[in-house]
Amino acid sequence: MQIKVVVDFAGSPHVVLDKESAIRLLSTLAETIGSSRNLSESIRIVSNFEEYYRLSRKRFEEFIFPPKDPAESLRGYAVVQKLRLTKNGGEYVEIVFDRRTRIELIKEALKKIGYVDVTVERQSV
Repeated sequence: MQIKVVVDFAGSPHVVLDKESAIRLLSTLAETIGSSRNLSESIRIVSNFEEYYRLSRKRFEEFIFPPKDPAESLRGYAVVQKLRLTKNGGEYVEIVFDRRTRIELIKEALKKIGYVDVTVERQSV
């Protein structure tokens, strides 16, 4: 399988996955770097997709920001910056990673869940 990781202007990597793959990716990251509140809340949000999708549409919010503990942010354990839940012929999740999250860590986790061809693309002006 093939996937593209897009790094935006601010340096935050983005990846779009179906709901089940997103849960597997976040769980793999939690196993790799250790569990944090940020990752566990992100997994909970994606697991309860329908509820959070409905809530975000009701509030006219495009993104959901998983809570982060300040201490975990300082140590670099805050991995997910925000999530976008979409229904486009299925349930999809755009994960926007914290800009301090290493691209190699994301690529390794994607390969562990079955994505063989992982390409990284940087947005340019």
